[in-house]
Amino acid sequence: MTRFPKLNNFNEMFTPPEGMKYIIPFLDKKLIYWECCYGQGHMAKELEKNGFKVVGNKDIDCLKEQPKEWDFLITNPPWKTNKDFIRRAIELKKPFAFLIRLEHLGGVEALELLKDLDFHIIIPRNRINFITPKMLQGIKVGGSLFHSIWLTYGLKLSKQINFVEL
Repeated sequence: MTRFPKLNNFNEMFTPPEGMKYIIPFLDKKLIYWECCYGQGHMAKELEKNGFKVVGNKDIDCLKEQPKEWDFLITNPPWKTNKDFIRRAIELKKPFAFLIRLEHLGGVEALELLKDLDFHIIIPRNRINFITPKMLQGIKVGGSLFHSIWLTYGLKLSKQINFVEL
């Protein structure tokens, strides 16, 4: 009998400080950033530590609501529903940056969402080792099994695909 490994819940993968280092150099400190998937605030805290103004509330449904004042949507959306977040960001017609798995650009749904959008991608040189619930419990875990990217819109990068080394 073939045994397959147990799949992890990739909806609880929080952004570590190193994941933010790939996007921060491209962000404008004059803007107000909405971290719509606030979770435990890892991403927002890193932005604030670097001098950015951030709004976020883990108790609002960001697919239906939004803060009164914000300029730029930034988040690490739950991977199971990340296309819903991309769709919502496009509907809001404001700049955004999403930390997503590289593979999430593939498929018919992603094609339909992005085909007419002037989006840009930031590809980190290294895989991002996300903070997991096990790590928060002090349990040692291995490195990331996948490569992540920053999918951006309205960031005015010089190239559509940007490889970034730290």
